Amino acid sequence: MRPNLRELELNAGTLLFFLAAHSVAPYISRYAITLGAGEGEVALLGPTLSLMALVLRPVSGYLVDAGLLRPLLLSGVFSAMVAQVVYASSSSVAVLYLGRVLQGIGIALFIPASIYSATLVGSERGASEALAWRATMIGLSMALGPAVGGVLVGLYGYGSLFTAALAYLSASLALNALASRGLRPPTSGGGGRVGGILRVSFLVPLVAVFGYSSLYNSFSLFLPALHESLGVDVAVTSLVFTSYSLANLAARLVFTPISGKVRPLATATVGYALALLGIYAVTSTPASHVTPLLAAVAGFGAGLLIPSLQIAAILSVEPGSRGLASGVYTAMFDVGNLVGPPLAITLGTTYSKALGIAIELGSVGLLVLAIYSLRNFAKVAQPLG
Repeated sequence: MRPNLRELELNAGTLLFFLAAHSVAPYISRYAITLGAGEGEVALLGPTLSLMALVLRPVSGYLVDAGLLRPLLLSGVFSAMVAQVVYASSSSVAVLYLGRVLQGIGIALFIPASIYSATLVGSERGASEALAWRATMIGLSMALGPAVGGVLVGLYGYGSLFTAALAYLSASLALNALASRGLRPPTSGGGGRVGGILRVSFLVPLVAVFGYSSLYNSFSLFLPALHESLGVDVAVTSLVFTSYSLANLAARLVFTPISGKVRPLATATVGYALALLGIYAVTSTPASHVTPLLAAVAGFGAGLLIPSLQIAAILSVEPGSRGLASGVYTAMFDVGNLVGPPLAITLGTTYSKALGIAIELGSVGLLVLAIYSLRNFAKVAQPLG
């Protein structure tokens, strides 16, 4: 069944929201260095964003279950818009941190509401497929964002990057306003129940997301910074993340049509293994001509991993607690971002060594996921349909 108009509006608004984020993300550490940031200050860019998102995401998810879905959805986009204005006007690292706080607030408000909205507008075709299509929109934004951002920075400077992101978010605000008209979660009020998410089938994806987030956020911060310190051209950084993102999108396109017919933990385990292997290979040869090809391996694995984990986590709880589940689940990305990069740079002291530490931290998530999947092999391997 084809997506309805409301679902198309929501997916387009989601695409533009994340296009803004992924256009800026690979270059924010390079921008910070031009403002005079050192290694420690660069390492705090991710945690500054994630601290706000971590605190607010569970609260946001609870309020989504309580009926505030639309206000939270639109407020999240608006906060991200203000962040781009702050980025563009930054004259010091301190001001840049303010932009990260505002973007963290935007993410915390938008994402739980967006996930729950996808399950509501896609109810005719099934929540699994609706969530998979939403994940595909994020994959598309990841593919386009680094390439577009790299061109803008290379040709016109960082100001053009933030101006373009502001334009994407303005369009996202309008589309999400249209898509969320009259949209309400099917709950009697009071918000989600904490007990509804205290189950192993939900907690295992949380651990896996934490492990992967620690790995990827360290990778996305320290690899560009390593390139900058080595004098590697910005085009190489752009090519690595573009290759990663294109492969990520390809994997999501492969996964989406079968998302309602397979057990997602199986594809999550395979995806995590590929992502870990690919990132290890990239960090071993950060400036090689084969690095973009190695990044594609990591990207394809992540493209299987993230949608699979999200479906496994969110659909393992009752509908009345899915807003809260979305907030808690996605907050684990922030926990990984908050813990991973500072711990990696503290233990590693240099960008290169920190990347190696991040890989070791990321392997913990794969281990937990693999053990759980093997213990539940019959259920993991069994098709849903």
